[in-house]
Amino acid sequence: MKKTGSIALVLAMVCAMLAGVVLTACTATEEAATDEQLIVYNWGDYIDESIIDSFEEYYAEATGKTIEVVYSMFDTNEIMLTNLEKGEEAIDLVCPSEYAIQRLMQKGLIKKLDKSKIANDVNVDDMIYTKVDEVFTAINVPGVGETEKMSDYFVPYMWGTLGILYNTDVVTEADLAKGYGLLWNAAGNDKLNGKILMKDSIRDAYVAAVLYLKETGRLGSQYTSLSIEDLINTIDDELLSEVQEVLIEQGEVLSGYEVDFGKADMTSGKAYVDLAWSGDALWAMEDADNLDYFVPEIGGNIWFDGWVMPKTAQNEAAAYMFLDYLCRPDVAMSNSMAIGYTSAVDKEVLRNDTDAIAILTENEYDAEEFFADEIRYPEATEKLGVMKDFGDMNEAAVTIWENVKSSNQSLLWILWVVLGVVGAAAIGVAIYFLVVKKKGSRRVVRKPVAKSDEGEDESAESEEDEASENDKE
Repeated sequence: MKKTGSIALVLAMVCAMLAGVVLTACTATEEAATDEQLIVYNWGDYIDESIIDSFEEYYAEATGKTIEVVYSMFDTNEIMLTNLEKGEEAIDLVCPSEYAIQRLMQKGLIKKLDKSKIANDVNVDDMIYTKVDEVFTAINVPGVGETEKMSDYFVPYMWGTLGILYNTDVVTEADLAKGYGLLWNAAGNDKLNGKILMKDSIRDAYVAAVLYLKETGRLGSQYTSLSIEDLINTIDDELLSEVQEVLIEQGEVLSGYEVDFGKADMTSGKAYVDLAWSGDALWAMEDADNLDYFVPEIGGNIWFDGWVMPKTAQNEAAAYMFLDYLCRPDVAMSNSMAIGYTSAVDKEVLRNDTDAIAILTENEYDAEEFFADEIRYPEATEKLGVMKDFGDMNEAAVTIWENVKSSNQSLLWILWVVLGVVGAAAIGVAIYFLVVKKKGSRRVVRKPVAKSDEGEDESAESEEDEASENDKE
């Protein structure tokens, strides 16, 4: 047996080696057939994958060269920032949120863009550039200057709000009246305990926490007069301590933390409440009629994601062509249809583009309703603040987030252990009574009746038959 096994192992190794040779040869052939690469780093589930294929075809037609878009993904801005700050990889384009773009600019890690090479940039909604430059009035970029505008360093991609996705069958008007308190089950709806999801992101959790503190009157007096934008960007030891406290309190009602699976859990009914980005909420609401979304009356976060070019970029020409391609109305509409998010391309440009409207119609949308949707196209009022980089306090924020998650995950783990023990005990008790019932029924001589739960014929048995059966047991 051992000899046979050794031969089989050798054969398996030889086959694996041959397979490796074939795979290497195939890969080498593919690489040889591709003239260029474009390395793109983006959020998960944040592009219509067919656009990557169509761009490769478009690029080949326009340049006569073949290109492979190497596409990789991240879950949060913080993960992306860590990877870019290491500077270990050559990335041509990356898609951060505005506060992360601020940080990349301040660290001198991205290039100022030549907008003359992006003709379709004129399609972008001016509101986005205006809002971003109002918030980030002057950024100090090492070696460039202290008054740099963010609009010169990025091309807007998607935008939206941070709010609460909820199940209308379970969440009541009393729950909704609590605003962000819904994420803490402040109204005491028993059905929500263990059915609430929180974003696995310190920045998004921080917004929800400070606004919950404001709603409930738990903020210190020095914070009460701050605007929504100033409040969500204020960070000091006292406020961090308060945020940590309420986020740990929240652990008692949470199902867990998520970045990508929240919309699936909401549509399937595994969760009833989720701190969500508007695009994910719209995607989920399309899939389930019993879901809705709102930004609490007190206010919230409006965010803008956009493309930047790291200084490690190796293929600038292709990167500019990709940015220009994404700003085409038809491409932008295809993207929105696939991922649910609101494109940065102006809705009036989309409304007046025949191809874009055709795509909208193919997806069974009414154009007037689509562009009038306030979740998809919210008004950028003073109640919606833009996040800024926490600067020197970033590490402190990360530390409290680690404290919160470790504390709450411990609580959740204990809860599951308790439930497991109770469940096991219940099963044990049930088995005990079934066994007792089964043995007891065999000790008694009864008249014939219908089959019992065990599926046996309960006809009258003699004492001799009964003894025989007990012996078999």
